[in-house]
Amino acid sequence: MPVDTDHLWEKLYPAAWKLARSADSIHDRVGEAFRAIRDLKGEDFGPEERIIYNEITTRMTRSGPVVENGQLVIGAVANTLKTMTETEASEIAESIFELFVQVAEQHFGA
Repeated sequence: MPVDTDHLWEKLYPAAWKLARSADSIHDRVGEAFRAIRDLKGEDFGPEERIIYNEITTRMTRSGPVVENGQLVIGAVANTLKTMTETEASEIAESIFELFVQVAEQHFGA
């Protein structure tokens, strides 16, 4: 299946905007940027971008959700962000932006 760069661009542009234009903490910016792209799937990307996206997803959900008595108390992303260092949050922000740049280059034929 061919990569739909229009769809990827529509998802990644707001994510990059949230990273670049917000005065919020790096954790909040990364969380918002990830929320903008989290409904994408690795299969939506070409091979190189798929690796980056899957790594971002793994890193953003590594702590898993907190469930008590069968009820979700805190989601995997929020739980992961609670324990994430600023350095790791910055690395993930860079990965999201790198993904955005790669998709932009494909989308605009650069």
